[in-house]
Amino acid sequence: MTPIRRAAPATRLRRRARRRLDTVRAAADARWGRPREGHGPVYLVAPAGNPNHGDEQLLAGWLRFLRHRLPGTPVVVDCHTPGQAAVLHHSEHPDVLFTDTLWRLAAQRAEAGAAAAVEFARRAVAELGTDPAVASGIDLARSASVIHLIGGGYVNDQWPHHLGVAAAAGELGRLAGARVVATGQGLLPCGEPALLADALRGYELVTVRDAGSLELLADSDLPVRHVGDDGWLALSAPGDLDAVAGGRLLIDHPVYSTDPDACRDVVLCAQSDLADPVAVADTVARVLADWGVPGERMSVVEAIPGGDRVVWDLVCARARAAVGGGAGSDGDDEVGRALAALQLHRARFVSFREVWAEGLPARPGQVWLTTRFHPHVFAAARGASGVAVRTGSAYYDVKHGSLADAGSPWVTVGVGEERVPAFPTAGGFDPEAVTGHVRAAVALAEELYPLG
Repeated sequence: MTPIRRAAPATRLRRRARRRLDTVRAAADARWGRPREGHGPVYLVAPAGNPNHGDEQLLAGWLRFLRHRLPGTPVVVDCHTPGQAAVLHHSEHPDVLFTDTLWRLAAQRAEAGAAAAVEFARRAVAELGTDPAVASGIDLARSASVIHLIGGGYVNDQWPHHLGVAAAAGELGRLAGARVVATGQGLLPCGEPALLADALRGYELVTVRDAGSLELLADSDLPVRHVGDDGWLALSAPGDLDAVAGGRLLIDHPVYSTDPDACRDVVLCAQSDLADPVAVADTVARVLADWGVPGERMSVVEAIPGGDRVVWDLVCARARAAVGGGAGSDGDDEVGRALAALQLHRARFVSFREVWAEGLPARPGQVWLTTRFHPHVFAAARGASGVAVRTGSAYYDVKHGSLADAGSPWVTVGVGEERVPAFPTAGGFDPEAVTGHVRAAVALAEELYPLG
């Protein structure tokens, strides 16, 4: 595989200058920003720190927004992996603290089921003696002015005990007199809508990112709106929206890379978690063999470090086995021989570390092949064509479907389907659609955090 190349000197200088400017702005925010009278911390609840590129971008977007919207107001991020989250996000806000209070409470009843997690988490935040180890963290949460479950697909049947996180947030709001909101939620699959609605009781507003999640709560008394994914807020960097929507060159946008070597013609981002990696690798192999794009024109992107290398390694192993002639070789594998001819070792591997530091390598004119949701969001927003691979799970397939409903022209293919989609050329979201989605996300954020 092609070694990682450093960005051009001019790009590095621009990036360095931007980071210096960000440092100056952060210092100014910390020195001259003043919290509003009686305004406690903003308490963000997020599935951050794993890390997962999509979840991290959602948190980064909210931290950037709050930094500029409410300068001087401290932010607390409650997430499942606070140490790694602090490493990734400490520079996004001048006064941010990371903890895992609500996630620890919910995890204590992970084996007992959703209802037990809801009951225990509520009791623990109301009665500090229930779990004295996190009493100080609960005190901190009770000081918040706003408790905000930011977007993602983490409150559903995939992780039933996460209902305890949502319920604890609502109970904290009741005890502290804080507003409690949730944005950009993907609540499917859900087999117990009544329990979900109970976990969300007391919320001032819940916004969802797909029609199915809206329908799920339609018969409840909750104030629910279908707004879209929080990822659109991450694209709202000042002065960059027109360039994002129009597919033009971006200089150090916080989401996108400007490295031409990383932004190759075909980009693969395939997961091994929440899917059968062997089945995913077979589908990816057949598509790449049919498209016939050589490795030197391909990039392979990691959204979850390590995990998103597995499928690619399986594809490459199949190519080697088809022509190796040694143990495990399969000379009858037509797909494997086609892959071998592409010289996949010349592809550019873009690690999560590089993606986080330099940005997602997405641009107009590309073609993406991905199982993942947020690479679909961000690459299609830049104007890239693509194929979304459906893994067959109720959790993931609804996410790609929500983007089709939002205007993405990407085609889909299911894992195991004999059909191989043609090389796509339709591009991504219409620029006006991108602008509309981002402006709707910003309008919601400004509604939740009014000035004055």
